[in-house]
Amino acid sequence: MYDLGKTQKDYALYLPAISSFYVKQLEKIAKDGGRVPEGFELGHEGMDFLKDKDTYYHYPWGLYSAGHAQLDLTKLDGEPMITDRDRNKTMILGDSGGFQIATGVIKMDWANAINPDDPARIELVDKILKWEEEQCDWAMTLDVPPFAAFPPFNKKTGLETFEQTMTISLYNLDYYMKNRTPGKCKFLNVMSGVDQPTCDEWYENVKNFSDPKFCQEAYGNSELALEGYAFADLQKRNMRMALRRILKLREDGLLKDKGWIHFLGTGKLDWACYLTSIQRMLRKHDSPEICLSMDAASPFVNSAYGSTYTHNSFHPKKFSYLMDRAIDNQALKGSDMPMPFAHSPIMSRLTAGDICAMAEGDLDKNGKPKGPDSTSWDTQSYLYYMGHSVYNHITAVQEANRLADVEKYRTNVHYSDFIKDKSSGKSNEFSPYVPAKALYFDSFCQEVLDPKLSIDEAYDLIEKNIKLLDELSFGAKTNAGFGAFFEEEEFDMDDDVGAKTHDIMSGDFEA
Repeated sequence: MYDLGKTQKDYALYLPAISSFYVKQLEKIAKDGGRVPEGFELGHEGMDFLKDKDTYYHYPWGLYSAGHAQLDLTKLDGEPMITDRDRNKTMILGDSGGFQIATGVIKMDWANAINPDDPARIELVDKILKWEEEQCDWAMTLDVPPFAAFPPFNKKTGLETFEQTMTISLYNLDYYMKNRTPGKCKFLNVMSGVDQPTCDEWYENVKNFSDPKFCQEAYGNSELALEGYAFADLQKRNMRMALRRILKLREDGLLKDKGWIHFLGTGKLDWACYLTSIQRMLRKHDSPEICLSMDAASPFVNSAYGSTYTHNSFHPKKFSYLMDRAIDNQALKGSDMPMPFAHSPIMSRLTAGDICAMAEGDLDKNGKPKGPDSTSWDTQSYLYYMGHSVYNHITAVQEANRLADVEKYRTNVHYSDFIKDKSSGKSNEFSPYVPAKALYFDSFCQEVLDPKLSIDEAYDLIEKNIKLLDELSFGAKTNAGFGAFFEEEEFDMDDDVGAKTHDIMSGDFEA
């Protein structure tokens, strides 16, 4: 068994955003049976990577979303990977499902939700809170993302202003304070906003819920104070904004004894190194046990569209986990050829016939015969690629951090030497493996997060090095459009294969 928990060291954590399709299909196969590849000596149960025994690889951390989970606590038999895990050996961060609310997956009557006494909103918040406390170790409070008031989402929600999203989020925070059980699940206070003024406004409105003194005065219990933070929207991908928020938390005395800062929907390999640098400084100066993490659903989502992780690339120009078209050919049904990309303990156990299990004339899950141009995959094929891709993504994050650590000692790099020069691609290359900006940022991080600087000196240092910080950031500088909310993937999707493989999912897949 490959134990990826032991190789994690003191790096920032990547949390696989575990698909409910993966969880539910593993349970369905366990109940109903299914074909078992000859190389799967542990059966499909070995694909549950949260287990530390009888599994092909082990990784004890993950994220699971209330937006796709079974929220009825009397009907939890379909998600044992989450519900039956060993809570002493694993950690699940619960996503409260704000994204699914804003996009319409979770239905909400927004016209009434702005009312503080709206029974439908209160019922939903109560369900999510209870699910998080029963099933998660850490979880996010239920915010309404500001993009719910921006096109195209505002057509679904009817929300018109940033202030409306913040007001509803404050109602939800108040409900958490009045109804949570301290110690049952630790909660992250979501930091949101679409530009610096709205980020600051959001922060000033929600920060008190992380303050034990405020919680004692307002709710009669200092232990209700939220234990960590989740950085969303602009602050999850703009390094200038992220560092400013961390410094403001320190200035307000809201970093001491906090246990977690999560960067939502951020899976980029260079950011894995940046967050490690930040985590080490916060552990040194603010909170010795604090963890920084990020999540991405890429291994699950891209498998659903017929792509797979092929290999990882560590190059001074760019870190990448590369994806391409997955193996899908009806002629390979029954083939005993070993699968390529066998660096993972999933793919190394499979043959081409294990993946390409169907051919023309075979009946699909709806009982219809397959045509000559349809996919050769069945449901299990998706699961195999997902398990493989999760392993690849985890190992890529850890390898990026290992390489960066070695190069920090091998090279003598200081952020003041950074050159903003697009005309020469080699201006900032010092390592054969690691982009120099990861090394520059580590040097910068050690200075800007050292408390010996006053808060004004730290802010000034940030502004003086804005060109470097802009190089680290990704996406638009404000959340002005749909594309601003999603990171760019590091692969090219094959349109034909994507359409073909997605079609077989018939709505069963949930990202």
